[in-house]
Amino acid sequence: MDWNDEKLAGLDAKQLKALLENLRIQREAGRVSDEAAEDLTRRITARLPASALTVRRTRPRALALLDARVAAGLGGLALALGRRYDLSDATARELSAGIAGFRPQGSTDKRGLAKANASMKDGSMAIDRSIAYRVRDSMASLVFLLLPDQPQETGRYVILATSDLLEAGIPIAQVLPASRDYGWSRDSRERMRAQPMQNFAEAQKAYEEMIARVANKRADAEE
Repeated sequence: MDWNDEKLAGLDAKQLKALLENLRIQREAGRVSDEAAEDLTRRITARLPASALTVRRTRPRALALLDARVAAGLGGLALALGRRYDLSDATARELSAGIAGFRPQGSTDKRGLAKANASMKDGSMAIDRSIAYRVRDSMASLVFLLLPDQPQETGRYVILATSDLLEAGIPIAQVLPASRDYGWSRDSRERMRAQPMQNFAEAQKAYEEMIARVANKRADAEE
């Protein structure tokens, strides 16, 4: 395969990736020597961005279905709580006036689903979905966690909250190795506690109890 640097310079990323795949096939068929293949591979990859070289793993269908159920279930809970309590960003800012650097915590994504956290994108967690509410110096979050390559049955709901809302609990690092990826400051991480839940019903009850402590109930909310 006669590909000098001048020819490679004329190819875009898509064409370079196609050439790389063709080179692999030619090498396996014995039509290109190992030495020539390694040299050309090095020169091709040097022209590709790192993101183009990332191999994306296809998620098993069962895992994708579980993730979809979790995202919708937590998102539905956030929507229901939003009808009973004033969880708007505007109110959170008003109640948090004077708190330096305060930013409201968005509970769901634009589709109304529980947010997928960064650990799902980098592969350190198979599922890491959460809803949350932040006001003043307090924050409560309900997450579903499943480690990579583990049975679905090992996935669990966990309450994460600042120590003023979750007096008991354990350090978050024990249940959430990727806690640094949540964008929390060091001070916030030190104040956070975790409490694994037995099931969604128990987690839902505990999470709403915390929301009720820091958010105003809507006047028209159903009892």
